[in-house]
Amino acid sequence: MNEILVVDDIQDNLLLSKTILELNGYYVHATQNPKDTNKILKRNNVDLIILDVNMPEVNGIELCKRLKKNPKTAHIPVILFTAERTSTEDIVSGLNGGADKYLTRPIQEEELLAWVRASIRDKMAYDDAFRQMKEERLVFEQACNEAPPAMILFDSEGTPVFLNPGAQAIFSRYSTKTRTRTKPPYGLHPSVIKLLKNLYATTLVARRRKRSNRADTEWTLPDGHTLQMLIMSLESDPKDSRGNDYTLVMTQVPLKNLPFDPDTFAIRHGLSKREKELVTLIFQGYSNMEIGERMFISEHTVKVHLKHIFDKVGVKNRTSLIRKLFV
Repeated sequence: MNEILVVDDIQDNLLLSKTILELNGYYVHATQNPKDTNKILKRNNVDLIILDVNMPEVNGIELCKRLKKNPKTAHIPVILFTAERTSTEDIVSGLNGGADKYLTRPIQEEELLAWVRASIRDKMAYDDAFRQMKEERLVFEQACNEAPPAMILFDSEGTPVFLNPGAQAIFSRYSTKTRTRTKPPYGLHPSVIKLLKNLYATTLVARRRKRSNRADTEWTLPDGHTLQMLIMSLESDPKDSRGNDYTLVMTQVPLKNLPFDPDTFAIRHGLSKREKELVTLIFQGYSNMEIGERMFISEHTVKVHLKHIFDKVGVKNRTSLIRKLFV
């Protein structure tokens, strides 16, 4: 059952709207106090908001603007109700404030229900698109976590919003030891975020020079290592109200540029020859399935070997193991 929030300071108008909607199968949250709006929205999954424009404390247009500025409620459609005599200026102000429809009293029941159905259809279409986007993003992140290259996703301001384990393994090494109260993505120190933003600037120059959504560039790290990077422009996130364009940057080769001595690592942690071979393949970015194919063993056997390796090295997962490779 679809849920609708109706806010109107006049009890008779509120009761009339509530009755019409409930008789047509909607669950209605009704309040005469605009201050109750956020409380109701937090507790319920509301599909549509109907606001009276002429309320004494907070008028409907102002309340609509506040709701549209809040990322948690911006996607909920809003219908504004007003008195019969309404200026064009008021209507424009309401629509510019984010309202989806401006209706006048007296209420025409069929018109109201038609706009309610249309608004809820739009909301359901948005919800479906957002749900699909979240599922696709989850699949994307899982694929990145198993992929050989290091991958970093930047927003349009150059802030890293996703790093797969390969990227985390590279850039976690460049954290300074100064204390900070901030909590940056993936536990990376602000010094690393700053480094990534500086490297992202190199990415922008390369894209502009080539005038393409795809480009190549080099990133030189503080210790002198050079990474050959592939840059790709991605479409905006559907939920991003600012219309951010995202940029995916990845190494064109597995992590071969970075120092890793399998023999030294194996001796240090007491690994067998088989386990050393498996760790080397992990370092190169191969998934469990690919490791099994290269070592001629099943994926289950790979997981058994990994558990033994985790115990010997003193880690709990692949990401922690990759970090250990650079210590």
